[in-house]
Amino acid sequence: MSESRGAARAEILSIGDELLLGEIVDTNGPYMAQRLVPLGLSVGHYQTSGDDMDAIVAAFKLALSRADVVIATGGLGPTDDDLTMEAVAKVFGVPLEHREEVLDQMAARLKRPKDHLTGSNRKQAMLPAGAHVLRNDWGTAPGVRYSTPEGKHVFLMAGVPREMKGIFGAWVVPFLREHYTRGETILLRHFAAFGIPESRIGERLKDMMGPGHNPDVGTRVSGGACVVRIVVRAKSQPEAEALMQPAAARVAAALEEGLFSDRDETLAIAVARMLIEKKKTVAVAESCTAGLIASLLAETPGISASLLEGAVVYSNDAKVRTCGVRPETLDAHGAVSEEAARELAQGIRARANADVGLSVTGIAGPDGGSEQKPVGLFYVGLATKDTTAAHKFVFHGLDRNIFRERAAHQALDLLRRQIGA
Repeated sequence: MSESRGAARAEILSIGDELLLGEIVDTNGPYMAQRLVPLGLSVGHYQTSGDDMDAIVAAFKLALSRADVVIATGGLGPTDDDLTMEAVAKVFGVPLEHREEVLDQMAARLKRPKDHLTGSNRKQAMLPAGAHVLRNDWGTAPGVRYSTPEGKHVFLMAGVPREMKGIFGAWVVPFLREHYTRGETILLRHFAAFGIPESRIGERLKDMMGPGHNPDVGTRVSGGACVVRIVVRAKSQPEAEALMQPAAARVAAALEEGLFSDRDETLAIAVARMLIEKKKTVAVAESCTAGLIASLLAETPGISASLLEGAVVYSNDAKVRTCGVRPETLDAHGAVSEEAARELAQGIRARANADVGLSVTGIAGPDGGSEQKPVGLFYVGLATKDTTAAHKFVFHGLDRNIFRERAAHQALDLLRRQIGA
């Protein structure tokens, strides 16, 4: 039996000194927040706490004072500074109790007898009294759900993203879907475009943005791409879909030729998907991006059918030896030139017998630029069986790594347009 909560709010709590010290960036919170919206839960606050008992207890108390659902990650490991279980027990005034089923699951996962488990492992089997165990099939630390008499729910999960995603999808989402249906349907869609400034998109869609709109449209920039989010709320699925359809068409039209995806995916994943679906092959020769394009494409399973070869050709000798760039081209025009980019693309395509050859050559900086060829200049070459082209770009004021990222994405967008033509 589901309960209807018209203003159900969630709070996300991330625990760990490594987060406060900046050693790692928390990706768990954004991952969960995106998946809570369709369930009828809005995230009102994020908190980050270090591995300090008083701080963790205070964070949970504050979260429970303003949210129906509190979801925490981190602090469930076997070491002395993993304090989340104990902190939650303190918050609710209950003791920690040994849960034998957790040891059974741990022993099965580690493939060892229970009596061979260490004292540190056994620490992870001490849970707040009355807690529900959420089985962890991806690690050793169990997840936990603790529900209060007032109908609030606290979920605890490991901070390792793979474990968090597994527990969240297997146990947390089904529970929330059952208990927090709000008597309405919520649809969420994402559209992504490359090469169109966020400000221009905002101008085109400003009458759909801001508080009180339904559909509600928002934008964000990620990896040089602009992502447009549409949220629709309605009493039924057909009504929600009827509202979404014209809104989606409007957003797609606003993004024009820059639109590369109507789902929540990166440019690299969208390009890889297109290559696989169209059964096209590509080979890549990279100078200033140093293999980043091939690496981004390789994130997609199945890309081996399309990504035939990648070469990092920093030196002039490598350009000549690997891709057949003529020494006289380099002497006359330099390695960062339209002519070199064309020959790199032609050479790597011929070497791999690919449908498309893609090349990048540029000046990432901070040194090596000149008045004629400044830092931030790069060329992207594209070669097919019948045509070859090179495109010039200059990105001023970027540090080396951001420049490499932007150049790689610019090349991927040109590849997208080529294979989609």
